[in-house]
Amino acid sequence: MICAHDIVLLDKKVLKNIELPGWFAETDRLYATVRRGIPHDAGSILVGLRGKERQQRFGFEATLNKVEEVIHPWELVTKNSFRQAEVAAYPVYHQYREAQLLLKNYHWGVGGSLGFELATQRATIKSSSDLDLLLYADSAAELPMKEIEENMAFFEKLDTQIISQKGGFALKEYLSQPSKKILLKTNKGPKLTTEIW
Repeated sequence: MICAHDIVLLDKKVLKNIELPGWFAETDRLYATVRRGIPHDAGSILVGLRGKERQQRFGFEATLNKVEEVIHPWELVTKNSFRQAEVAAYPVYHQYREAQLLLKNYHWGVGGSLGFELATQRATIKSSSDLDLLLYADSAAELPMKEIEENMAFFEKLDTQIISQKGGFALKEYLSQPSKKILLKTNKGPKLTTEIW
């Protein structure tokens, strides 16, 4: 199953008849990040291309028959950047290393620019990049609460999303009000709800 935050390798023919932004630079392999939302065609997914700058994002719909490979965020958590010597001092990479130790017994993944770099072997992170951490859980009992409580300063610095079968929501919001309505990101759009699991 293909879900938000997955990275897909696409057949470049998918770009035929699509008007691309001026910043888009063609590469040998076309990677895109899966976005939340409901495509117009049931046989398609919503994806986004990324440029070198944070604001350079371009979304479109890709048919499933143009997907050549799917890379899930949890498949990246043991990988190293292809330019490890260069990025080893970046705060985002330090945080990634710490997350590897803290979450080794849990189901987690890496999204954002670091996830893209680990998946595609393309230089994406900068010294100013943030770590987008994904925690996969279908109940509160599956969350690494002991690790979170013992390392609260670490988790407070990160943009951590909890991904459940219902959608995604912010760890910080959940910790501050676990029994109240929380903003849940779903394929049908964001909604305030207590039904997060």
